[in-house]
Amino acid sequence: MKILFLTGWHGKPDGVKPTFLRQHGHEVIEPPLDDDDFATAVRSAQQAFDEHQPDVVIGLSRGGAVAINMDVNQSPLVLMCPGWKRFGHAQITGKKTIILHSRSDDVVPFPFSEELVKNSGLSPKALIDVGKDHFLSDTQTLQAMLDACEQLVRETVLADVTVYYLEMFARPSLDVPPPRGGLTVRHMPAPSVSYYRSLYDAVGKEYKWLSRRKLTDDDLAAILDDPNNELHVLHVDGTPAGFAELDRRQTSEVELTQFGLMSGFIGQGIGRWFLQWTIDKVWSIPPTRFWLHTCSLDHPAALPNYQKAGFVQYKVEQIRQEL
Repeated sequence: MKILFLTGWHGKPDGVKPTFLRQHGHEVIEPPLDDDDFATAVRSAQQAFDEHQPDVVIGLSRGGAVAINMDVNQSPLVLMCPGWKRFGHAQITGKKTIILHSRSDDVVPFPFSEELVKNSGLSPKALIDVGKDHFLSDTQTLQAMLDACEQLVRETVLADVTVYYLEMFARPSLDVPPPRGGLTVRHMPAPSVSYYRSLYDAVGKEYKWLSRRKLTDDDLAAILDDPNNELHVLHVDGTPAGFAELDRRQTSEVELTQFGLMSGFIGQGIGRWFLQWTIDKVWSIPPTRFWLHTCSLDHPAALPNYQKAGFVQYKVEQIRQEL
């Protein structure tokens, strides 16, 4: 296994736990984490994750808080006495998580982990009471750490995914007539979380959309309530058929964060028209740059349609994502 190990506060590299893992034949990456600035520590961990694409992430104490504040593409996590209530803003962890904690821990209280399990909708079995203190360095706990990693990796199906980044710097001179009548687009300012999640799942579930599903309701609401995050819902004869989400929060540029149709409306030319509608909407208040990313899990027509609409590919990367 390839393991990203995130140390605790003032943790030193090549400690007992990573050494134990290496002795059992596993590759361990230990990025240095800033002890004073949590946001910097998260960025360092994220960079290491993106570069190495580990099979599993282990977070110890403060490193556990770092782990759940990262974007790990639903990779499995082993959290050891995670200090999530003291660092960062994340209040839930992914479904592929096992937590190791000792009831005798006098630094990070065991109830913190019980609360994290409840917040995340995990089975109580995801929390394992093991060890004699906060350090979790006894032989039994080290073996439990290794067993947890191996169990999660066995249970997780990861796919190699290609991510394509595209951009445009000027409004293309294209005219796409509506393929039929009854097409309307409604701007939905500050939509409810439940309404948004229903749209998101209806459009993206088939294509393994995950980013918004991983957010807590509070974190998602903060995005949806921002007037610079725009939700435009396509209707066909009054029935919701898809949506486009525009992020204008960065000065002078716009990201198309989500775009898609529900399955019953694909293949009728509606998506091409709606994409052109979205492009025209963006350039009505001209940014300097309009960009998006799509991936190989998306509909096969997505990438060529974006390119036909005037987007130019500028970067490609390979990631591993849970299915």
